Amino acid sequence: MPNFLSDGQTPEAWSKALKSHGVHVSPRLIRTRAREIGEFHQIGRLMLLTSEQMEKLFQSSGSAAESGKRQS
Repeated sequence: MPNFLSDGQTPEAWSKALKSHGVHVSPRLIRTRAREIGEFHQIGRLMLLTSEQMEKLFQSSGSAAESGKRQS
């Protein structure tokens, strides 16, 4: 069985997990960012993200915020 099936979580599950740590991120935002950077697994309509993909998602959103600050 592929690792992403056992290690991956839905955007809803990630949102709930992050919320328990005081970080409020909607499942919709996770889905949007994952699609933008191409970091997700999809089986039919099911989207799964591993912890490594979530880390890349946060890294890319941080660099996007920094580049936006530089342009101002």
